[in-house]
Amino acid sequence: MGKVQLKRYFMIVSYGETSFSTFNTYILESGDITGPWKLVTYMKDFGEQAYFVNIPTKFIGKDGKTMWLIYSANFSSGAFNEPHKSNPIGSAYGMTVQQIELVSVKP
Repeated sequence: MGKVQLKRYFMIVSYGETSFSTFNTYILESGDITGPWKLVTYMKDFGEQAYFVNIPTKFIGKDGKTMWLIYSANFSSGAFNEPHKSNPIGSAYGMTVQQIELVSVKP
């Protein structure tokens, strides 16, 4: 059995108000690389300070639903007495790899 193709593009955006604040992360999807984009999920305080969040194509499973989210987090943990939590567990200042799965939600 070959690899399932989703025929979708994913865009991942993470941002924080300052270098020391927590960061929020959005995952968006589209059938076209230029959009329009639709929200897949919003993750408040992800990491708590996740950056360079990505899903490399080679890290998408054959089922097209299981994939690995790769990111780094908490580079300023402890600065100005504001430690950041490992949220989800495993988030750290280094390469973090978390398995995720796409699920269908019918409105």
